[in-house]
Amino acid sequence: KRDIQQRRRPCTRMSPHSLLVFACLFGIANAHHSTGNLAATIRATQSSTGHGLGDASHAIDGNENADFNLGSCSRTALEANPWWRVDLFYHYRVYTLEITTSKDGGALTGAKINIGDSTKNNGRDNELCATIESIPAGVTRIVRCNGLGVHGRFITISVASSNTSISLCEVEAFGAHDPHHEEGHEHSI
Repeated sequence: KRDIQQRRRPCTRMSPHSLLVFACLFGIANAHHSTGNLAATIRATQSSTGHGLGDASHAIDGNENADFNLGSCSRTALEANPWWRVDLFYHYRVYTLEITTSKDGGALTGAKINIGDSTKNNGRDNELCATIESIPAGVTRIVRCNGLGVHGRFITISVASSNTSISLCEVEAFGAHDPHHEEGHEHSI
């Protein structure tokens, strides 16, 4: 009977080796993701809302359906210089974006994509990632940032025009977590 009791030790302490393995696995499981859609289900905003269904967050809900009436697209009002922006919460080096426009909202023409750490001037003063010549209505296009990608926390899509709207059904951003800018960095919000 004594042999059985010795084998049934309560599990109250972890060995240092087990503790180290657990800490490493916990750190890996909770590490910030650097792959996949960086903009998924984060926080989005836009210059205005053109229709009750056109909330900015609909452009990052994971649904690429280009039918605005099904409630998965954003839309600004017809206005001068509309913009749409997503806050990634962390700093990334963004290399590409995949943008789907609404099939009934017209083409996205002459839009600029700016990425950076500031929301001043609605994010338009941040570094230019790319200029979109045109994405036809209801189409998905991949847009590559200039050079080696652009670093930042905010992605802004804007159109400099006197009377237009932006209607986006999905915006996906791809890149890598770029934390070296986060420590001690002041944000201009």
